[in-house]
Amino acid sequence: MPILSLAAVARAPVQLRQELPAHVFQWDASGLDLRSPVRIDLEAGMVGEGVLVRGQIEADFAGECRRCLAEVRVRVRDTVDLLFEPLRGEEELELSGEVYPLPERGDRLDLVPPLRDELMLRIPDFVVCSESCRGLCPQCGAEWNRTTCECVLEAEASPWDALKDIEFD
Repeated sequence: MPILSLAAVARAPVQLRQELPAHVFQWDASGLDLRSPVRIDLEAGMVGEGVLVRGQIEADFAGECRRCLAEVRVRVRDTVDLLFEPLRGEEELELSGEVYPLPERGDRLDLVPPLRDELMLRIPDFVVCSESCRGLCPQCGAEWNRTTCECVLEAEASPWDALKDIEFD
């Protein structure tokens, strides 16, 4: 687990390079389907009274193509910047999500919750298997990437259709 020793960070910057099992980042309500370990390459150092953790996070997850519903494997790789500062009461509420609180007691900082947050923010809402994906027929469900169908698609009614009936002299 990526546990950071605050005493070690106070002495000198600390490097964290690890592969973390996917189950560490998953929970039931997330809907996240990680398909690889989560790789982190981070450096932690002191910034004033706080700790700045900066580096890379990378993982593969399975999603569903928005157009044809096929499973798509997507790689997420991005930089992360996590700032931990000693926060009190109202300050913690005002800065939640931007600055993470340093623990009031103890010497250990668990990076899993903030890294999970950062990973979730980087997963795209919608994925497609390819830009040329043709999707599914809305009437019969045929996958247009593999086959064709004989369905005749009717134009949907529009609120602007009423303007077609207006006659001008």
